[in-house]
Amino acid sequence: MPIVALAIWASLQALQAQADIQTTVRAFLQAWYVDKKLDDLKSFVAKDNGFSLQQTPSSNRPSTSRAADPLNTLFRGAFPPPKVGERSASPPKSLNEAIEYPPAKNPSARAAPGVIVTNEFAIYPAEALPKGSYLPIKKPAGNDPVADFLYHLTQAYKGKLYVVLYTVKGAGMLQETAVTYWIQENGAWKLAAFMGTNW
Repeated sequence: MPIVALAIWASLQALQAQADIQTTVRAFLQAWYVDKKLDDLKSFVAKDNGFSLQQTPSSNRPSTSRAADPLNTLFRGAFPPPKVGERSASPPKSLNEAIEYPPAKNPSARAAPGVIVTNEFAIYPAEALPKGSYLPIKKPAGNDPVADFLYHLTQAYKGKLYVVLYTVKGAGMLQETAVTYWIQENGAWKLAAFMGTNW
C-alpha cells in the first residue's frame, strides 16, 4: 500500500509542476509580447542561466551598460523599430495575437504524456523531446559554450527541465520560432535559456 500511495503522490506532484510551469510561462510571454513590461522580465530569469554565453562583443560599437546586457538586448530586440517612413504596427491585444504553436491547429497531432499543448505554445518535459532535437544527448566535444550549457541543464535539472516552443506572429515583432528552456530553481520555474530562429 505505501508504494501505491507514493506513486499517487508523485503523480500529483507532477501535475502540480505542470500547472505551475504553464502559469509561469503564460505570465512571462504575456508580460513580454503583449504588455511589454520589459523591466519586469528579469524576475523570471534563473540565476543559473546561459544568457551571457551568446553575448558577442563588437569593437565597432561603444559599450554601454544597456547595450551590453544580453537580457535587455533579447527582450527589447523582439520589437524591431519600424523602417523609416513606416508607421508603428498596432501591438497585439492578447497573447493569442502575438504568438502561436502551429501544430496545435492540426487535429491529428497528439501530445506525448506530460506535454502541454495550447494554441499559443507547447511545453515539453526534457524527457518527452525527440533525442538530440533541442538538447544534447551526450557531453559535447569541442568548445561550444551554448551546447555545454544545455548539456549542463540536462544533468543538473533531471525531471525539472522543460522546453517551451512557439512562433511569434504579431505585427511589429521579430518574426521567429522560439525555444525557451525552463528550470525549477528554489521551488519556482525560471527561464534559463532562449534560442530564436529568424525567418
